[in-house]
Amino acid sequence: MNDIAQAAGLTKAGLYHHIASKELLLYTVLDYGMDLTDEVVVKPVMQYQDPLERLQQMIERHLRLILQERNHEVTVILHEDKSLRGALQKKIVARKKAYIRFVEGLIRAVLEEHRRRDVDARVAAFALLGMINWCYQWYRPGGRISIPHLVRGMTLIFLKGITG
Repeated sequence: MNDIAQAAGLTKAGLYHHIASKELLLYTVLDYGMDLTDEVVVKPVMQYQDPLERLQQMIERHLRLILQERNHEVTVILHEDKSLRGALQKKIVARKKAYIRFVEGLIRAVLEEHRRRDVDARVAAFALLGMINWCYQWYRPGGRISIPHLVRGMTLIFLKGITG
């Protein structure tokens, strides 16, 4: 809390004036991360009509959200929601599940278009999100792999896998 207060230019007491508890602060960060995901990924993706293009855009936008901006508000969602309790945890879990259903729906539309009945859209959604969400652990800006190269590679690997 001291680090957060210092980064915000407040005293710890001043921070608690704005945020009642550590749990509420964590919830606020997680909720903001989900808001960013909606704004940067979900809303823009829905502008595309073609199912394959929607899924490609989702992959690129999700990867860029996590890597390019190094959005800790987004990556903290991956691990810290379990630190919440009660109603706050339920709200974040519901938002995460809605995003998973969104990705699953994008994948299902591509599978239907390619007449793939042997791929489970839910399993594919978890596989895709796992692949994307783990990147922040190993990706290094300025390293050998650029973000555009990573986006192309992951998109190709995933789409070839589900479209046969």
